[in-house]
Amino acid sequence: MQFSHAIVSNLGGTSIFNGVYINEVLGADAFYNQGFGGQGVVVANIEAGTIWAGHEAMQGQVSQTLYDPAIMGTQLGQVDWHATMVGHAIAGTGIYAHQVGIAPAAEIWSGAIATGWSGAPTEQYSGTFSISDASFLYPYRTAMQTGINGVRADVMNSSWGYGDPAGAYQETIAIDAMMRSSGVIGVFSAGNSGPGANTVGGPGSGYNGITVGALTNTAENLSYNTVADFSSRGLSDAYNPQTNQLISNARATVDIVAPGDNLTLAFYGGMTGGHIAGTDPTAGNGTFYVPGMSGTSFSAPIVAGAAALMVGAGKAYGIDEMIHPLVVKATLMAGASTTLGWNNGQYLDGSVIRTSQALDLAAGAGALNLGTAYDIFIGNSTLLAPSIYATDGNNTLGISGFDGATGVARAGWDLGGLQGGANIYTLAETMAAGSQFSAVLTWHAERGFGVDLMSAEDIALSNLSLELWFLDAILGDRLVGRSESPWGTTEHLRFSLTETGQYQMRVVWDGQNYNMAETPDLFTEYGLAWQFAPVPEPWTISMTCYGLAVIALRRRRN
Repeated sequence: MQFSHAIVSNLGGTSIFNGVYINEVLGADAFYNQGFGGQGVVVANIEAGTIWAGHEAMQGQVSQTLYDPAIMGTQLGQVDWHATMVGHAIAGTGIYAHQVGIAPAAEIWSGAIATGWSGAPTEQYSGTFSISDASFLYPYRTAMQTGINGVRADVMNSSWGYGDPAGAYQETIAIDAMMRSSGVIGVFSAGNSGPGANTVGGPGSGYNGITVGALTNTAENLSYNTVADFSSRGLSDAYNPQTNQLISNARATVDIVAPGDNLTLAFYGGMTGGHIAGTDPTAGNGTFYVPGMSGTSFSAPIVAGAAALMVGAGKAYGIDEMIHPLVVKATLMAGASTTLGWNNGQYLDGSVIRTSQALDLAAGAGALNLGTAYDIFIGNSTLLAPSIYATDGNNTLGISGFDGATGVARAGWDLGGLQGGANIYTLAETMAAGSQFSAVLTWHAERGFGVDLMSAEDIALSNLSLELWFLDAILGDRLVGRSESPWGTTEHLRFSLTETGQYQMRVVWDGQNYNMAETPDLFTEYGLAWQFAPVPEPWTISMTCYGLAVIALRRRRN
């Protein structure tokens, strides 16, 4: 199945519909060209209200609505303008290019938590709403635990938030716990309270999801390579439940960034949900769009759609570990591109590159790049039939068991685990000096949840590190890079290799920040994704100079 172009920026064209096509900017064609559009994937969008299925871009896309049927006499479950735009970004579809979301073949479940909206009399479109414990829990539990007819969501997006910089509120803990126990990939907006530090709120301030900041563009720079000033960011606080201690500015909380400014999205103008004043300018017509939309509310569903593309490909390949949330998260982050000013705190300690920050505070691993993510996730492998594929060996598509391996390819991923020591991944081939190395290690905080919010609890948080070693048979193997952030659940290294030779990645156990279990279990699962990009072949120059013939211009693409 082939998909046309996509969500559009209202900049860069002659109308709000023909500017920069976001799906192309992100490299989503790498998935589309192989027929992956999110088929067989359920994405649950859970926020204040529900998506309007009557819009032309959303017809046939929403299969279920999730809100507590026991709550009566409130605004719970009402169709909302904000949710409709978010749904369009995830999986919009239709006959026009600007209608197509990131994962147009995915199925959407639309969950709602708001029991009522509020705002100033002159504020027509409100994003302020109230919830109850029951209204909050019902859609999350349905999507991730109880399911519908034996089916649970594969990906969950939430483009709403509240003030919880330490990720310690019971709502944040409960969502983290449900993601970890269910295997659902959770994606959250970072918030729009930037550019100050410690501005990421819940549920994005938790540990187990993918927290997304926003990229902007301008008429002069259309490329979406700059983090928007409004995008929330770290450093963020951490909380140690064992010592009851708040650790200030302890961790990076933004994982990745995606376009979240100057977007043209589907518009719902009805007088329900957060549309609390004025009139319906569309008179119920489902063909209206609104340009200039900004916020991490819209960058998050773009990443949720990206995760859906990966899950759909993983299901087609029939490899269970491909759809594990830790693998998907690590791959998306390892494939990210650097943004302007990107800095993850790496510094040179003697001859070793180190970082205790791991991620850029505003951009995380960088800008979503589905082309590179595809190279890491699938590469030159070919799907021959459902669950039958061929590979040329240039990608490592998971490793049996939870240990490391020798002979791994220069790009790939693995779902591993350890409870002490280190897992070692040794490359099969020699890498040349100047090759670009990027790797991401991520794991979950162990959090628990029972039947209500009072049962949400912190259990354990492991501390892992990611290392790169140079293998030297003469002078001895030596460490060349180490990411060692103490309070996060992600490590990241990205730099150019300085020596030609063989390299080895190591996932290292550095203990635990806390473990409150009566019978402590130290084993920690992790996702690891990497890419060693070879040095491009040099350009040769074509010219004639005073009768001297020189070699013709030629470059081979790797």
